[in-house]
Amino acid sequence: MLYDLHMHSSASDGVLAPGALVDLCADKGIQIMALTDHDTMGGIAEAKQAAAARGVCLVPGAEFTCMWRRQFCIY
Repeated sequence: MLYDLHMHSSASDGVLAPGALVDLCADKGIQIMALTDHDTMGGIAEAKQAAAARGVCLVPGAEFTCMWRRQFCIY
């Protein structure tokens, strides 16, 4: 089983639109993927629809930017 649990779409700093990212994953045989854009869940609806059409299991997620001791951190 192939999976990738850390991907970014054009909803944040990725290159592909969420649906196109799901299509690429399906074409490459990835069966489980997580869309984890920076500070937004804006691409999840599009990715969810594409994942259902392509038989890919989508794990919705996000990376949140925060500050620790006056420095930005991404988790």
